[in-house]
Amino acid sequence: MVLPYSAMAANNHIRLDRILTLFQDAAAMHALALGVSGQDLEKIGFKWLISRYQIRVHESLQLAQSFTLKTWRLPWKNLYELRQFTIENTNGSLVISALGVWVMVNAANSKPVRLTPNMPADLMAKTATAPDLWPNNPDLSEYDQKKQFHVRMHDLDLNQHVNHTVYVTWAMESLPISWLFRHTPRTLVVSYLKESFYPDVVVVKTSLSDTAGSLKTCHAIFHEASGARLACLTLTWSKISHGPV
Repeated sequence: MVLPYSAMAANNHIRLDRILTLFQDAAAMHALALGVSGQDLEKIGFKWLISRYQIRVHESLQLAQSFTLKTWRLPWKNLYELRQFTIENTNGSLVISALGVWVMVNAANSKPVRLTPNMPADLMAKTATAPDLWPNNPDLSEYDQKKQFHVRMHDLDLNQHVNHTVYVTWAMESLPISWLFRHTPRTLVVSYLKESFYPDVVVVKTSLSDTAGSLKTCHAIFHEASGARLACLTLTWSKISHGPV
């Protein structure tokens, strides 16, 4: 694969939501080949919901750079579908690594169901060990930024709820443009807590910290009308020397 122009942010670094899109496409095609895609589950009254993503950017991908994306999956605790991702450059060096966690839910009420009765036996033969789950429970009782977003039809996916990549876009858009031009994400952990739908209005609360050389932002996304927390995110960053290109 070759990194396209559309994946680049204004600061000349890859966009986090584009990384998630690459992973989503790879996971969807692999699940389709295994017979457990969203379309397959829809026929039996179930669907996949993403619970968590963890991404580490080891080094930056450049425009038109060739890379190889790999993904593989294993069940965990008969409740979670763990999927690993790696992106390597042409030398085989690791550029980006990630973990995704999905749950299978009843389409009618979004309640989790056990995997064993609903997955092919061969896909359940081997199970994953406990993953290293990064801390991600920001308080946000005090915050530096607050921004409102309206859910658009364009934000919805085949499940008719907001696609998980959009939550990361909202978090990034809640930051000052001066920050985004001068920093690039190194790690991201996002926990998806509740679904959101058109035409919801959401509010993102954001805190920024630069302590002991550690650059970090924390984000909590809420449903404006009900106050329900929809997602939380923690990112670490590194400084970059240039501004707009």
